Amino acid sequence: ESCTVEWTGTAKRIEAIAYTCLKGGHVVSAREAFLRASLYWRMGLFYLESKDPRQLAMYHRHRSCFRQASSLFDPPIEPVSIPYENGKTLPGYFMRASATGGPRPTVMILGGADTTCEELYDFGGGAAAVRRGYNAFLWEGPGQVGAYALDPSLTFRPDWEVPTQYAVDYVLSRDDVDPQKLALSGHSMGGNFAPRAAAYEKRITAVIANSLLPDIKPVFMAGLGLDPNAPYGDDTWDKFDLSEPMKKYMSTNLCQRLGKGSLPAFFDELGRYNLAGLEGKIACPLLSIAGEGEGPFMVGLGHSFYGKLTCPKTERLVRLVDGGEAHCTMNNLSLKHQIEFDWLDDVFQTNKE
Repeated sequence: ESCTVEWTGTAKRIEAIAYTCLKGGHVVSAREAFLRASLYWRMGLFYLESKDPRQLAMYHRHRSCFRQASSLFDPPIEPVSIPYENGKTLPGYFMRASATGGPRPTVMILGGADTTCEELYDFGGGAAAVRRGYNAFLWEGPGQVGAYALDPSLTFRPDWEVPTQYAVDYVLSRDDVDPQKLALSGHSMGGNFAPRAAAYEKRITAVIANSLLPDIKPVFMAGLGLDPNAPYGDDTWDKFDLSEPMKKYMSTNLCQRLGKGSLPAFFDELGRYNLAGLEGKIACPLLSIAGEGEGPFMVGLGHSFYGKLTCPKTERLVRLVDGGEAHCTMNNLSLKHQIEFDWLDDVFQTNKE
């Protein structure tokens, strides 16, 4: 609760600064303040349960601040509604590397279980892509934070190639995208979604998994302190110490966004997010990034799957001595982006002049 209260106060203060800067004609300062405020609204809502009305209200403030910033870029960042199944849409943003010139290499950037597409501007590599001459497409699929907030009927699904197909359809409809140089980058739980999508969606020509997560259930169960092979009943709810924020988050928000009302159903559903058997179906080059600080269990799962891949592949373990050993290399974004985009430059043979 204190986290929510303090970040809310900070977000309001910085958002007010942004509007003051904008009114005074200080466009760059306004843009940067809106970006900060957007992130602070996101921080404030992170641990709120979906039933808390503040969560949705703060999400809309988070989104609104990012959209205010988006309009102040040159060229502007374009909000996108991706056509999806049954008349539904998925949220996204397209960042052009330049307002002029021909088709560009493009990276589709995807977050994980607790990410909004607005956050991907920074940690996901949207801004880093544009600095290197790439277009960036920041997007969310069903069940991810923004998609679910905007439409709670859109829950997670393991066959991530389906929403990816719709996202690729949109990206390739643009004349500023080079269809031969289309990468998909997935972070955290996206390290399961992106390889899964690449196994079926052959228009993707390179894939990045940071961190490669071939089997979600044992990782999440370990996070809850539970044995993934043991049976659990409905009384499992009562065994959790919900004062631990991540246990509360996984057993409430994440459970809901997986479309499940009970923990046993939640555990069963997690078992469907498994990439076993797809190792030979991924044909495009793949980069696997892991952080030493994620621990030998999670790193080992990704490494084992990586060893079975038959596609062109590269593996990078970021160690403590490198400074960047945390999950998704979050504690050294400059290093993260250097690893990802240097690899993409080599795969696509770009930026070699």
